[in-house]
Amino acid sequence: MQRRSRAFTLIELMITVVVLGILTVVAMVSYSRYIRKAKTNDVISFLADIKIKQETYFSQYGHYVDTTGAPGATHGDGDFYPAGIAGGDKPWGIRCPADQLAFPGWCALGAHPGADTVDYQYVTVGWSPDDGNPPADLIARPQARWWYAIGRGDTDSDGVFASFILTSELKEVQVFSETE
Repeated sequence: MQRRSRAFTLIELMITVVVLGILTVVAMVSYSRYIRKAKTNDVISFLADIKIKQETYFSQYGHYVDTTGAPGATHGDGDFYPAGIAGGDKPWGIRCPADQLAFPGWCALGAHPGADTVDYQYVTVGWSPDDGNPPADLIARPQARWWYAIGRGDTDSDGVFASFILTSELKEVQVFSETE
């Protein structure tokens, strides 16, 4: 009488490893998509908050808030906060009223992303009586009172930045570089 071994064969083990590998890849892709969507929702939510705060500020003071470094300026790379966010997950770091002198625009606006760390850089530029025309690609009617806010970041660490823009003329956030 021949006894049969009850161990797994090499083929059965290889099939198990392949199935586990496929399941791991599917899980990683799903998780990456989930993280990217969560980061995108964060920037859209913060831009919507900026919109509300800009309109509230305008109704009280007759002009919009500007977070750029120079009065009457549009925006440049140095005006985005926080600086150097290519890798994401940087501390927001603005604590008002203690930082009122260092960040007068953000403190006047009273906008905070809701988390202590952010994955995006932000800037908002608002009309005031001494301003020139805003960038034509952002504001179509510069004769009207205007503001715009931009959030930009690399949500999937591929080195490509996505920009999220909301203006006084838009009802929804516009996304550029949707490969993010």
